[in-house]
Amino acid sequence: MELEHGLGPDRGVSPPPAAITVGVFDGVHRGHQQLLAATVAAAREIGGIAVAITFEPHPRAVLDPGNVPAEITTLDEKNERLAALGIDRLVVVNFTVEISRWSATRFCERLLDRFDLRQFIVGPAFALGHDRQGDVAFLRDFGSGHGFTVIEVGPVDIDGEPVSSTRVRAALVSGEVEVASGLLGYPYFMDGTVEQGERVGRRLGFPTANLGVEPGKCLPEIGIYTTWIQVRRQWHRAAASIGYRPTFGGDRLTVEAHILDFDADIYGERVRLAFTHRIREERMYPDEASLIALMRDDVHETRRRLADALPPAGVL
Repeated sequence: MELEHGLGPDRGVSPPPAAITVGVFDGVHRGHQQLLAATVAAAREIGGIAVAITFEPHPRAVLDPGNVPAEITTLDEKNERLAALGIDRLVVVNFTVEISRWSATRFCERLLDRFDLRQFIVGPAFALGHDRQGDVAFLRDFGSGHGFTVIEVGPVDIDGEPVSSTRVRAALVSGEVEVASGLLGYPYFMDGTVEQGERVGRRLGFPTANLGVEPGKCLPEIGIYTTWIQVRRQWHRAAASIGYRPTFGGDRLTVEAHILDFDADIYGERVRLAFTHRIREERMYPDEASLIALMRDDVHETRRRLADALPPAGVL
């Protein structure tokens, strides 16, 4: 997949016909996947390229900075998901106040300056441009005079409600990682670099990998989870904790994973943590012995739940 930035007029000579879809695509959930599959199918039908256009930062960071949603996927994670779904070219637009004021006509003209646009694929209630002027009716009318058609793709419903990034986020912050994974169509995961910690886990007999969290990343509810962790492209079972270490007076949110049957120095390495089940909430203990006893239970539960499980599918 080719990665480009901005929508400057750079069509080149004899550009390939393009099927284009536009969106934030946070999480690249099942609804997004249906939309992206339709884009890829349309591109193949016209013998052209499938193009996804997304925005960074999230538009609400510019339009409503006090209510910016936590990211289900970072930009790098999103890029990976889009490439795996067959998108040929991803254009990342730096969302600014100026761009938020573009009319629908100007946005479409920019697309036409950049691509030989033949098919515009849109999801439910799609609109672009200032004040959402560019709804489906507008796009159909504009496209009829500029050589492209509009394909509408319906929502994906699960349990009677459309799949959305908001639903995924709500499941995560409630600790319902299995629900979130069902909406996403793949296990919820986070990437991070293993950092030096205070070595509390090692002293207690449960050494952990402390993961640096990308700013703005949506994390599951505080608690203990069964997880898989990918280290050096190999998956390992792990009991993971998201919390503040209240027993030791911690005041900083940490993500730590005790990797089962693993002993290697991985400081500074990038790893991927995929969540499968929430075991329990975080607790404060009167002494270390009580904490150690429950950590043993957490490891036992992780072994039990993942004993016959296969490593995550669909997560590289």
